[in-house]
Amino acid sequence: MKTVKIILAIAGGVAAIAACTSNTYEEVSAPVSANPTYQADVKNIINANCVSCHSESFGQTPYLETYDQVKNAVLSNGLLDEIAAPSGEGMPEAQRLPQSQIDAINLWAANGFLNQ
Repeated sequence: MKTVKIILAIAGGVAAIAACTSNTYEEVSAPVSANPTYQADVKNIINANCVSCHSESFGQTPYLETYDQVKNAVLSNGLLDEIAAPSGEGMPEAQRLPQSQIDAINLWAANGFLNQ
């Protein structure tokens, strides 16, 4: 009987360890919308991560406060390269955006910069 209890305890421990997995923030964050739009998706990402520096009041260009400013930054200022760069090399400076947010901005650009 004691042997059965030990075997069951070991099996339970192995099952518990196997069930535990480590996930990154990107793996558990919300999936990218099939058709991200500026208003529904991109604006929130930019406002939360970029506007505190890239605004007229702060003075850091390119300004990223409006749809047109963000679209122009993607088209002519290399915004997609900046957000895709490794942490410490691109933008935001403090920490790289989660991959799901980078994917959303890339897909928004690839789909033609939908606003609504």
